[in-house]
Amino acid sequence: MGGFTEIFLRDKSIENIRRQNNKLKAIGVTKMNFYSDDDIKLEWKAFKNGEGAFSENFFPRDKIKTYSDFKKYWSPKALGSCFCPHTGSLTFDCYFGRTSKRQMKLLRKFLMNIDTTKEIEKVSGSFSTFVEKGGFTRLERQILKERNLL
Repeated sequence: MGGFTEIFLRDKSIENIRRQNNKLKAIGVTKMNFYSDDDIKLEWKAFKNGEGAFSENFFPRDKIKTYSDFKKYWSPKALGSCFCPHTGSLTFDCYFGRTSKRQMKLLRKFLMNIDTTKEIEKVSGSFSTFVEKGGFTRLERQILKERNLL
């Protein structure tokens, strides 16, 4: 899937997701955030209001009457994590300029904070490509290895 990268939090509570997203915003990461139930609720609202693109093949309106019903269809299991992230994950694509170098460097800064790194459960996808394109130093790469993130 190209440079698709996922970073998963250990604590997936709404409070922790909000706390981590606030840390991201505080350092200038504006185009990425850890996915939460708040994001799913926005999709549910769009679905109910007939906004956005919800293919009948994936979202049968006759079977989706409640938020709980919607979550069965709006899930990584049903759609894939590329289209519907896991709760508590941050996803981005580091190929072809889809994520700016500036955002990747800010995300690097976020990840290299010792308190933040403790919050990360695992990474997947093209994380090594992100490390390469994000300008991680040799020392930072070693730290990621020691923390089992690389």
